[in-house]
Amino acid sequence: MQIKSATSACLVTAGLAFGESPRWHDGRLWVCNWGTGEIIAIDADGNREIMLTVPAVLPYSIDWLPDGCLLVVSGREGLLLRQEADGGLVTHADLRGLSKSPWNEIVVDGRGNIYVNGGGPAPAAGEHFGPGTSC
Repeated sequence: MQIKSATSACLVTAGLAFGESPRWHDGRLWVCNWGTGEIIAIDADGNREIMLTVPAVLPYSIDWLPDGCLLVVSGREGLLLRQEADGGLVTHADLRGLSKSPWNEIVVDGRGNIYVNGGGPAPAAGEHFGPGTSC
């Protein structure tokens, strides 16, 4: 991969239905393609690989534990999923008791602490959105 200056831009990939939650992992850019339910990885040459198709309804996002396990936030379902060695997904944490609103983004720090946020409840007509949820 050629290093570009901060003032130049290049197209990494095209054709995503709704790309979200970009993450750099193991030398590739990983993206949640919300429109297709896929998590894809893109290498330096622009080659794409479907890494996982998730059963989640929007939103969903990803990050990794320090041991390399992929985590997927299944936002509307209120679940934090972990990919097992066989590729299957299991519940890592159940977030439903913390908020009835959908969960969204995730970040894992170097110690393995997991932070997940979500939106607040939908406002009534004419009201503004209130604070969201974090855990």
